[in-house]
Parts: sequence; structure tokens; C-alpha cells
Amino acid sequence: MSLAGYDDIPFARDLHPALTTVHVPYEELGRLAVRTALGHGAESADEHLLLGTHVVVRDSVAAHGGH
Repeated sequence: MSLAGYDDIPFARDLHPALTTVHVPYEELGRLAVRTALGHGAESADEHLLLGTHVVVRDSVAAHGGH
């Protein structure tokens, strides 16, 4: 069995076993939101802005057994 979380908060690293989680770039998200609000982000109202996330694999994921 595996367990995963979302947000990659510091508490996830401190758990035992350490929690696998999805990292969200909150600082970049905040900067982009401010730039967009000030008119320095998206070129048009129809433009979609996309920020990447990534999975941080820690001890809460079971090894793949090939079954």
C-alpha cells in the first residue's frame, strides 16, 4: 500500500515514514498572480498560464512488485 499527499509542506518530510507528496510552486504562483493582476503577466484574458508540479517520492510509497 502507498500513501501520498499534496502540497509538500514541511510536516510531510517530518512524518515517519516521510510522506510522498506533490510539490506546488507557491512562491512562483504568487509572483505570477501579482504580475498578472498588475497587467504584466498574461498577454490576453484568454491566455492560460500553467505552472508545473512534481511528485516528491518519499518513504510512504511501496516498492513496485510487478503484479
